[in-house]
Amino acid sequence: MKRLRILSVLILAACSLFAQAPARAPFQYVWGTAYHVLPGTHNNESGYFSLCEGLDGTIYIGTAKYNENAYLVAFDPWKETQRVVIDTNRVCGLTAKGYAAQSKIHTRNFVGQSGKIYVGSKQGYRSEGDTSEYPGGYVMSYDPRTGVAENLGMPYPTQGVIDVVANEKRKLLYVVTCEDQHWMLGDIETRKYRELGPILMPYATTLIDREGRAHAITRDFQIATHDPVSDTVIVRDIVVGRKKFARPGGTGYAIGCWALAPDGKTAYMTMISYPDLYAIDLSSKGKFVKAINCGKMIDGKNPDSRGSLCIHPDGKVYALWRVDNTTGFGSGYLHHLVRYDPKKRKMEDLGVIAVKNPDFFNFKPGPDGKVPPWSHGYHTLPDGTLTPLYVHMAMIATYDGTLYATFLAPFTLFRIDDYKLPQKPIGISEPTGSARAYFRFVLDACDAVESNLAEIERQAEIVADRHINGGLIGFAPVTYQGFQDELWGRSGGMVNSGFDRPFKQNRTPEEKALDVSLLGWQTKPIVKNEPDQIKQLRTGGMYFIGFGPKSLPELADRVQLCDAWFDTYVCSDTGIVHFTDSNVGGRGTHLVNALNGWAFTAELVSALTRRGKMPTMWKSYAYEDGPAYGEKYLFKKQFHDDLAAPIAPIQKGELARQFLDRIRYHVRAFERTQMPAVEKAVDLICAEMKKGRKTIVASMGHMPWTYVGKYEDAKWCIPLDLHSNIPNQVENYIKKTPDRALVLRLGYCGMDPETREIFEKKKQRVILISAENERKGWDVPQNLYGFIDMIYAFGDACVTIEGYPIRILPPSGIMQIVAYEAVNTEVLSRLAVK
Repeated sequence: MKRLRILSVLILAACSLFAQAPARAPFQYVWGTAYHVLPGTHNNESGYFSLCEGLDGTIYIGTAKYNENAYLVAFDPWKETQRVVIDTNRVCGLTAKGYAAQSKIHTRNFVGQSGKIYVGSKQGYRSEGDTSEYPGGYVMSYDPRTGVAENLGMPYPTQGVIDVVANEKRKLLYVVTCEDQHWMLGDIETRKYRELGPILMPYATTLIDREGRAHAITRDFQIATHDPVSDTVIVRDIVVGRKKFARPGGTGYAIGCWALAPDGKTAYMTMISYPDLYAIDLSSKGKFVKAINCGKMIDGKNPDSRGSLCIHPDGKVYALWRVDNTTGFGSGYLHHLVRYDPKKRKMEDLGVIAVKNPDFFNFKPGPDGKVPPWSHGYHTLPDGTLTPLYVHMAMIATYDGTLYATFLAPFTLFRIDDYKLPQKPIGISEPTGSARAYFRFVLDACDAVESNLAEIERQAEIVADRHINGGLIGFAPVTYQGFQDELWGRSGGMVNSGFDRPFKQNRTPEEKALDVSLLGWQTKPIVKNEPDQIKQLRTGGMYFIGFGPKSLPELADRVQLCDAWFDTYVCSDTGIVHFTDSNVGGRGTHLVNALNGWAFTAELVSALTRRGKMPTMWKSYAYEDGPAYGEKYLFKKQFHDDLAAPIAPIQKGELARQFLDRIRYHVRAFERTQMPAVEKAVDLICAEMKKGRKTIVASMGHMPWTYVGKYEDAKWCIPLDLHSNIPNQVENYIKKTPDRALVLRLGYCGMDPETREIFEKKKQRVILISAENERKGWDVPQNLYGFIDMIYAFGDACVTIEGYPIRILPPSGIMQIVAYEAVNTEVLSRLAVK
């Protein structure tokens, strides 16, 4: 009996434990990390379809601040921080409130080939008693290369903008309006719009196929196609099998969401309330557009999918579908992640969305006992899992396969990492591994410079005081290494830098005693009496700031003589990338010096603005008026007295961080978009090596002469400087290079007509490293053997100061290094395994 009583107690205890244990979900979970979208950019925890990935991996989310304003928010996936990049009222010069306000960015954000983000604004909802009228929505763009947001005009008065895409090559904008869905064609340059004709379905979007034709779905469920070459529009039926496609029956929302497959011709489409997935062949010839029904994406009651259909880089189609929770495990709704594999023609329910970090938002009631407003969009399942309840609004698949979605109440950005593509190791055994290793070095260097901003700011304060009181900023006595050339006379740099460029004649001895010299070394010094020269200049009061690898023994005496020193930290005077033959390649001291030098310049400018001064800065000579702009100030003005209004004081660290963030953007975007072009160039160079020939590297610019062909790259290249406006360089190039040679042109912006003529006359096979050029005749030639885009915007400089007429701080010198070393390290990597 005693044993039976003990057994009974154990059974009761076990039953009690089972009763307390959480129930097990009858479905799989798809776990992700939730981020509350930047508070203050929305007022009802709301946003819409506005979600995209920039070329560098930054995520952009549009918000709705009803009756007030709308914002585009950038989410940094590396730092997990957010910031506003478009303030609609500010960009468009608006102050209207109520129904007249631009309350939403509702467009599916479009990323142009340039990397610009295109969005549009639209109205909210009229409140009781509000008699204001909505004027119409605006198309806007944000350029991550420069941080500049622009107003591209109002396509249709009184109508909001529900969709915008850009054909940048033809400078065209395709816009869909809301509420009446007019299909508009705009000119990016003139910002004028005209109607294309067909009225589209609600929330319609435009797709541009691989031929450059634009397609949209009409209100009659047909495909309207605009051919920009002939500027004609045709409207055709969609035929599924042998049956004309028509609106599905029922009372659901027959609003299409579609996405273009990687082949550039297949559009996958589904509808908000109807889970059938269609594959539409936009390249169809004839009187109708062919389509097939791929099957239902999900079974369930009251299906709902909003703006979530997307194409993963694995080629599969992903979407979110909300259905009624009829499982008996909790109540309400469940959001499923669903996938379709076109190769296997198979649908797969991957599971229900679940939040890894339920504390991302404080759902708890406040002191008044009330829960936070607009926080009703999530619920907890019986096992304690937090999951979205009501509405998802968008989903995208990024470059690396990460999925991002948005949910409402609270407005949430949700990241799913489980379907990322397998990450290739960074190493020389992998294709492009050497270049990727160099990119990691550059990003680490940006971090190292940013971590030392306090010292950069301190030195900038010292130099600002000396400069205001008459001291020049120059580079004596070291003039043979890249640092000085990088900072001297560059677009976005200070005009009167250099001891041969005084802003004032007949300076007093007291003013000369305040001079500052910036000295940079990227490799061993070659002038033996430099220390004696520095000592002599110090006796006159000159202040010295050194830049370079502090650990380099040959620089020890220079380090001691300088008042301050900015180390290269992450590299010495050796290669960055290690190869299989135990050799190294890819240099970095010159790059880190440039980062430090421009970060210092940024903080010097900031320090001067805090003293009520704005130094005169160079405008790029790529602009036709660039030389004349500089001539206004060179030898004449130290500071501006000709601006419409004084430049407001800039906080410490602000400009340097902006510059470093721009460099990060350029490097990441370069890695994601230009590696196929780099590989093509490497193939050509290695083919030349097999034939016993080296490649001519025809470089231009401030720094390349100090590093091209100076290190391990001498194995495969013959370096020659070529500036078409320097006669002896042109003569030397023509004399020394053979006809039909393979040439790697390390340029700046496009190609000038004179250089183009040289290459054509010699029938040379040219691979161009350059960036865009808007000037007529300076564009990128079409007959190249390869083109590697350095990404940066026309005009070079990448940081904007409010109220200042030009951008400052150039990325071009750094991106020349990045692009060249991408090619160089990949060539050396291949040579190492021969």
